[in-house]
Amino acid sequence: MKEFILNALAEVQNGYSLCGVVDRRARVYPLGSDTKVISTLFEIVARPAVAAYAKNAGLELMEPRKQNHYPDFTLMRGQDDREKIAIDVKTTYRLEGQSRFAYTLGSYTSYLRPETESKNILFPYNQYGQHWIVGFVYKRAGGKRDISGRIYSFQTLRQIPIPFDDVEVFMQEKWRIAGDRAGSGNTANVRSIRGTIEDFRAGNGVFTSESEFLEYWRGYRRTK
Repeated sequence: MKEFILNALAEVQNGYSLCGVVDRRARVYPLGSDTKVISTLFEIVARPAVAAYAKNAGLELMEPRKQNHYPDFTLMRGQDDREKIAIDVKTTYRLEGQSRFAYTLGSYTSYLRPETESKNILFPYNQYGQHWIVGFVYKRAGGKRDISGRIYSFQTLRQIPIPFDDVEVFMQEKWRIAGDRAGSGNTANVRSIRGTIEDFRAGNGVFTSESEFLEYWRGYRRTK
């Protein structure tokens, strides 16, 4: 699965040059530097690769109908499958002159804990056998964003500045890249390791097994 999806993403690297949003009158609105917008675009890029794998493997593909529900993609043999595969897409950027970065990997409350395993998740957590992250990391190109308010046409696509470059991607099991500290300020999110792209590709996390990861984060901040 990992090799298939990464190979499919390698074939659509032109997708990393997404430059705007088009309406039905063929008008193109350039991207800003909003990280949430850019993250959504990379999720769109990842969707065909995941869908291609699902079709090749004879699996059903489902996406959540509600916002902020985990995961972005669920692969399964059917509704009763107890070994569903969760694939979540994460995006972040590298700071100028630095090669290390980190992600937030989802809540350590709600669905991760047995008593609330059905909260904010497409299927109960215990129905998933694997949890994978497709991670994108890019460099911000602030000087390239368009703040003029101009609307472009297909004929002028190459004039549209792209607010990111140097995109790299990896795919790894969540527990293998998880850290042991919370992220996102005061929100209850698991933070990944802080490392290089090579660390994420190799899965150089702090846990030795998924069971150790679950035991740690299910008990996080429950005791002094």
